[in-house]
Amino acid sequence: MSVTIKDISKQVGVSYSTVAKALNNSPLVKEETKRKVVEAAASLGYRPNLAARSLVTKRTGLVGIVWPSVERAALSSLVTSIQRRLATKGLTALLSIHEPQEAIQTFERLRVDAILMFEESAFRMTAVDQLPTVPVLTIGTPLREHVPAVDMNRRAAIKLAVAKLVENGHTRIAYVGPYIDESMQQREKWIGYQEALQAAGIPLADELLLDSEGLQWQNGYHAAKRLLAMPERPTAVISGSYDLASGILRAFQGEGIAIPHDIAIVSYDHIPHMEQLDIPLSAVGVPEAKLADAVTATLLQAIEDASSLPTRTLLVPEYVHRESD
Repeated sequence: MSVTIKDISKQVGVSYSTVAKALNNSPLVKEETKRKVVEAAASLGYRPNLAARSLVTKRTGLVGIVWPSVERAALSSLVTSIQRRLATKGLTALLSIHEPQEAIQTFERLRVDAILMFEESAFRMTAVDQLPTVPVLTIGTPLREHVPAVDMNRRAAIKLAVAKLVENGHTRIAYVGPYIDESMQQREKWIGYQEALQAAGIPLADELLLDSEGLQWQNGYHAAKRLLAMPERPTAVISGSYDLASGILRAFQGEGIAIPHDIAIVSYDHIPHMEQLDIPLSAVGVPEAKLADAVTATLLQAIEDASSLPTRTLLVPEYVHRESD
């Protein structure tokens, strides 16, 4: 016979309604009582009836995430961090790699409480595509003008990278990243690079601004090969993403380039993977933990009261020094 809240109520010595509130993490229940209820539920092997709970709370405890790519390490790492934080709040993340509109339709059939999208997925939606009927949050540029978004100041991040390299004596600094017409994220990085050079009084050398034509490690590898073929190589490189940086690093190591002695590297994407490479990479951007915290908090707020959300939450980038510069 399956365990019910009545069994938990009997073991803990509180009412049925208190058990139900505690399992739903209600602020009306004392933390000590919540702890006892949760421990009793675990020891008894209690499994909540999601269908029944949704009828009472009008929520399913599900959050749909439209995932643009399983191939990019930075996205995978961030999604994992967000999923872990949602789990601590009693929410389950559902991932979909389908086209955005198809993913949204699936999530709505499953009656998710909110939907999270990345800018890359949002851009694949057309102006006539129907918006979700549940709260939606984007990471990056908003899906629509009135749709809430958590974003990072990418222009400021690349400016910070240039400033740190100039501070270390570099003047021949390359930037590697895709220039995608539809992506404000990537254009902001290019603009930040150019503005930072201008601010430092360094003339822009067109050959040092490389369009990687993608964000995979292979794109970074081939861009690095182009840099190494130049008669006058750069003394420092800024990468537009972790995956690009891993490809750049692979190309440099294959040619016997000493990092940072021959060429220094600073990369966008402030994720833990950076310090796990053969040469730990210095990075700029919003630390993954802070970004995941902000996204999770905003999702929870959206579920409680979507009308109270700010249209845009812009996070401030940071620089971390490691061995690559």
